[in-house]
Amino acid sequence: IRKLYNALMRLVLFDIDGTLIMTDGAGKRAMSSALQKTYNLKDGLKNIRLDGKTDPQIVREALHQCGKESLLNNQSLHNFFDAYIPLLETEIKQSSTYQILPGVPELLDKLSTQDDIVLGLATGNIERGAQTKLHRGNLTSFFTLGGYGSDSGNRTELIRIAIKRALKDVAPPSEFIETFVVGDTPRDIIHAQRAGTRTLAVATGRYSVKSLLSYTPDFAIPNLSNTSKIVDILTGQII
Repeated sequence: IRKLYNALMRLVLFDIDGTLIMTDGAGKRAMSSALQKTYNLKDGLKNIRLDGKTDPQIVREALHQCGKESLLNNQSLHNFFDAYIPLLETEIKQSSTYQILPGVPELLDKLSTQDDIVLGLATGNIERGAQTKLHRGNLTSFFTLGGYGSDSGNRTELIRIAIKRALKDVAPPSEFIETFVVGDTPRDIIHAQRAGTRTLAVATGRYSVKSLLSYTPDFAIPNLSNTSKIVDILTGQII
Protein backbone atom coordinates (compact mmCIF):
# COMPACT_ATOMS: atom_id res chain seq x y z
CA ILE A 1 0.00 0.00 0.00
CA ARG A 2 1.62 3.23 -1.12
CA LYS A 3 0.78 6.43 0.74
CA LEU A 4 0.62 9.82 -0.91
CA TYR A 5 3.66 11.92 -0.16
CA ASN A 6 3.46 14.10 2.92
CA ALA A 7 6.42 16.33 3.75
CA LEU A 8 5.95 15.48 7.44
CA MET A 9 5.65 11.71 7.02
CA ARG A 10 6.73 9.66 10.03
CA LEU A 11 7.62 5.98 10.36
CA VAL A 12 6.80 3.96 13.49
CA LEU A 13 8.43 0.53 13.83
CA PHE A 14 7.15 -1.85 16.52
CA ASP A 15 8.89 -4.71 18.24
CA ILE A 16 6.56 -7.70 18.82
CA ASP A 17 7.35 -9.82 21.89
CA GLY A 18 6.79 -7.92 25.12
CA THR A 19 5.70 -4.83 23.19
CA LEU A 20 2.57 -5.84 21.25
CA ILE A 21 1.91 -9.32 22.65
CA MET A 22 2.94 -11.93 25.19
CA THR A 23 2.98 -15.56 24.07
CA ASP A 24 3.63 -17.30 27.41
CA GLY A 25 6.99 -18.64 26.22
CA ALA A 26 5.59 -20.20 23.04
CA GLY A 27 8.54 -19.05 20.97
CA LYS A 28 11.10 -20.34 23.45
CA ARG A 29 9.45 -23.76 23.66
CA ALA A 30 9.24 -24.02 19.88
CA MET A 31 12.87 -22.96 19.49
CA SER A 32 14.03 -25.43 22.09
CA SER A 33 12.24 -28.27 20.32
CA ALA A 34 13.59 -27.18 16.93
CA LEU A 35 17.14 -27.04 18.32
CA GLN A 36 16.81 -30.62 19.48
CA LYS A 37 15.29 -31.73 16.18
CA THR A 38 17.82 -29.95 13.96
CA TYR A 39 21.03 -29.92 15.99
CA ASN A 40 20.36 -32.63 18.60
CA LEU A 41 20.63 -30.08 21.41
CA LYS A 42 18.80 -30.90 24.61
CA ASP A 43 17.84 -27.83 26.66
CA GLY A 44 19.62 -25.75 24.05
CA LEU A 45 18.27 -22.47 25.42
CA LYS A 46 19.31 -23.11 29.01
CA ASN A 47 20.99 -19.99 30.46
CA ILE A 48 20.13 -17.92 27.35
CA ARG A 49 17.94 -14.84 27.67
CA LEU A 50 15.96 -14.18 24.53
CA ASP A 51 14.93 -10.57 25.24
CA GLY A 52 15.62 -8.29 22.30
CA LYS A 53 17.74 -10.81 20.40
CA THR A 54 17.23 -11.92 16.81
CA ASP A 55 16.25 -15.51 16.05
CA PRO A 56 19.54 -16.27 14.21
CA GLN A 57 21.49 -14.76 17.12
CA ILE A 58 19.67 -17.04 19.56
CA VAL A 59 20.48 -20.13 17.49
CA ARG A 60 24.13 -19.10 17.29
CA GLU A 61 24.34 -18.59 21.07
CA ALA A 62 22.68 -21.94 21.72
CA LEU A 63 25.20 -23.75 19.52
CA HIS A 64 28.13 -21.76 20.91
CA GLN A 65 27.42 -22.63 24.53
CA CYS A 66 27.35 -26.32 23.59
CA GLY A 67 30.56 -26.10 21.57
CA LYS A 68 28.70 -26.88 18.35
CA GLU A 69 28.90 -23.54 16.53
CA SER A 70 30.63 -25.30 13.64
CA LEU A 71 27.24 -26.85 12.79
CA LEU A 72 25.82 -23.43 11.95
CA ASN A 73 25.57 -22.68 8.25
CA ASN A 74 22.92 -21.37 5.87
CA GLN A 75 21.48 -24.81 5.15
CA SER A 76 21.26 -25.92 8.79
CA LEU A 77 19.70 -22.58 9.75
CA HIS A 78 17.17 -23.01 6.94
CA ASN A 79 16.39 -26.50 8.25
CA PHE A 80 16.07 -25.15 11.77
CA PHE A 81 13.48 -22.55 10.81
CA ASP A 82 11.55 -25.06 8.70
CA ALA A 83 11.26 -27.17 11.85
CA TYR A 84 10.59 -24.16 14.09
CA ILE A 85 7.60 -22.61 12.31
CA PRO A 86 5.18 -25.58 12.60
CA LEU A 87 6.22 -25.99 16.24
CA LEU A 88 5.60 -22.28 16.84
CA GLU A 89 2.20 -22.43 15.17
CA THR A 90 1.19 -25.27 17.50
CA GLU A 91 2.55 -23.53 20.60
CA ILE A 92 0.79 -20.25 19.76
CA LYS A 93 -2.48 -22.04 19.08
CA GLN A 94 -2.29 -23.95 22.35
CA SER A 95 -1.10 -21.07 24.54
CA SER A 96 -3.75 -20.46 27.20
CA THR A 97 -2.31 -17.10 28.19
CA TYR A 98 -1.53 -15.53 24.80
CA GLN A 99 -2.11 -11.85 25.41
CA ILE A 100 -2.38 -8.68 23.38
CA LEU A 101 -0.84 -6.08 25.65
CA PRO A 102 -2.88 -3.17 27.08
CA GLY A 103 -3.85 -0.46 24.61
CA VAL A 104 -2.29 -2.12 21.57
CA PRO A 105 -5.42 -2.57 19.38
CA GLU A 106 -6.63 0.95 20.15
CA LEU A 107 -3.23 2.48 19.43
CA LEU A 108 -2.75 0.61 16.16
CA ASP A 109 -6.29 1.48 15.08
CA LYS A 110 -5.58 5.15 15.72
CA LEU A 111 -2.14 5.23 14.11
CA SER A 112 -3.37 3.40 11.02
CA THR A 113 -5.82 6.24 10.34
CA GLN A 114 -3.12 8.95 10.53
CA ASP A 115 -2.25 10.22 7.06
CA ASP A 116 1.27 11.14 8.16
CA ILE A 117 2.14 7.78 9.79
CA VAL A 118 3.58 4.64 8.19
CA LEU A 119 3.47 1.56 10.43
CA GLY A 120 6.01 -1.26 10.35
CA LEU A 121 7.82 -3.87 12.39
CA ALA A 122 11.38 -4.05 13.69
CA THR A 123 11.62 -7.49 15.25
CA GLY A 124 14.18 -10.18 15.87
CA ASN A 125 11.62 -12.76 14.79
CA ILE A 126 12.01 -14.19 11.32
CA GLU A 127 9.19 -12.93 9.12
CA ARG A 128 7.23 -16.20 9.21
CA GLY A 129 7.51 -16.26 13.00
CA ALA A 130 6.38 -12.64 13.29
CA GLN A 131 3.29 -13.32 11.17
CA THR A 132 2.48 -16.44 13.18
CA LYS A 133 2.67 -14.58 16.47
CA LEU A 134 0.59 -11.62 15.27
CA HIS A 135 -2.02 -13.71 13.45
CA ARG A 136 -3.70 -15.06 16.58
CA GLY A 137 -4.25 -11.52 17.84
CA ASN A 138 -5.58 -10.30 14.46
CA LEU A 139 -2.76 -7.77 14.29
CA THR A 140 -1.15 -8.73 10.97
CA SER A 141 -3.22 -6.33 8.88
CA PHE A 142 -1.66 -3.31 10.57
CA PHE A 143 1.82 -4.11 9.24
CA THR A 144 2.59 -4.37 5.55
CA LEU A 145 6.36 -4.04 5.96
CA GLY A 146 9.18 -4.50 8.41
CA GLY A 147 12.70 -5.62 9.19
CA TYR A 148 13.03 -9.16 10.55
CA GLY A 149 15.52 -11.64 11.94
CA SER A 150 15.28 -13.38 8.57
CA ASP A 151 16.76 -10.23 7.00
CA SER A 152 19.69 -9.94 9.38
CA GLY A 153 20.93 -11.37 12.64
CA ASN A 154 21.99 -7.82 13.53
CA ARG A 155 19.18 -5.75 15.00
CA THR A 156 20.62 -2.42 13.85
CA GLU A 157 20.72 -3.68 10.28
CA LEU A 158 17.17 -5.03 10.30
CA ILE A 159 15.92 -1.63 11.51
CA ARG A 160 17.71 -0.01 8.56
CA ILE A 161 16.17 -2.58 6.22
CA ALA A 162 12.69 -1.77 7.59
CA ILE A 163 13.28 1.92 6.91
CA LYS A 164 14.38 1.22 3.32
CA ARG A 165 11.30 -0.90 2.71
CA ALA A 166 9.04 1.76 4.18
CA LEU A 167 10.51 4.41 1.89
CA LYS A 168 9.51 2.29 -1.10
CA ASP A 169 5.91 2.31 0.17
CA VAL A 170 5.73 6.10 0.20
CA ALA A 171 4.93 7.78 -3.10
CA PRO A 172 6.98 9.57 -4.20
CA PRO A 173 9.93 8.27 -2.11
CA SER A 174 11.30 10.73 0.40
CA GLU A 175 13.14 10.67 3.71
CA PHE A 176 10.93 10.41 6.77
CA ILE A 177 10.98 13.49 8.95
CA GLU A 178 11.17 11.14 11.93
CA THR A 179 11.38 7.43 12.66
CA PHE A 180 10.48 5.86 16.00
CA VAL A 181 11.26 2.36 17.21
CA VAL A 182 8.85 1.17 19.92
CA GLY A 183 10.19 -1.67 22.06
CA ASP A 184 10.43 -3.13 25.53
CA THR A 185 14.11 -4.01 25.91
CA PRO A 186 17.44 -2.20 26.16
CA ARG A 187 18.43 -3.80 22.82
CA ASP A 188 15.49 -2.09 21.12
CA ILE A 189 16.82 1.23 22.38
CA ILE A 190 20.51 0.59 21.69
CA HIS A 191 20.06 -0.68 18.14
CA ALA A 192 17.47 1.96 17.26
CA GLN A 193 19.92 4.64 18.35
CA ARG A 194 22.65 3.03 16.25
CA ALA A 195 20.28 3.05 13.28
CA GLY A 196 19.67 6.76 13.82
CA THR A 197 16.03 6.60 14.95
CA ARG A 198 14.18 7.95 17.95
CA THR A 199 13.01 5.56 20.65
CA LEU A 200 9.86 4.97 22.65
CA ALA A 201 10.54 2.39 25.36
CA VAL A 202 7.61 0.58 26.94
CA ALA A 203 7.88 -1.30 30.25
CA THR A 204 5.61 -4.21 29.36
CA GLY A 205 8.38 -6.81 29.23
CA ARG A 206 11.07 -7.68 31.79
CA TYR A 207 12.34 -4.13 32.23
CA SER A 208 10.93 -1.31 34.35
CA VAL A 209 10.61 2.28 33.20
CA LYS A 210 13.52 3.18 35.48
CA SER A 211 15.70 0.45 34.01
CA LEU A 212 14.83 1.43 30.43
CA LEU A 213 15.53 5.10 31.15
CA SER A 214 19.14 4.22 32.01
CA TYR A 215 19.62 3.53 28.28
CA THR A 216 18.45 7.08 27.43
CA PRO A 217 15.45 6.46 25.16
CA ASP A 218 13.65 9.56 23.93
CA PHE A 219 10.59 8.46 25.90
CA ALA A 220 9.79 5.67 28.35
CA ILE A 221 6.27 4.75 29.42
CA PRO A 222 4.65 1.99 31.51
CA ASN A 223 2.49 0.58 28.70
CA LEU A 224 0.69 1.51 25.48
CA SER A 225 -2.71 2.21 27.01
CA ASN A 226 -2.64 6.04 26.86
CA THR A 227 -3.49 6.27 23.17
CA SER A 228 -3.76 10.05 22.86
CA LYS A 229 -0.44 10.71 24.64
CA ILE A 230 1.41 8.12 22.58
CA VAL A 231 -0.02 9.45 19.31
CA ASP A 232 1.12 12.92 20.39
CA ILE A 233 4.63 11.56 21.04
CA LEU A 234 4.83 9.73 17.73
CA THR A 235 3.47 12.64 15.70
CA GLY A 236 5.78 15.21 17.27
CA GLN A 237 3.21 16.99 19.41
CA ILE A 238 5.24 16.08 22.51
CA ILE A 239 8.95 16.71 22.11
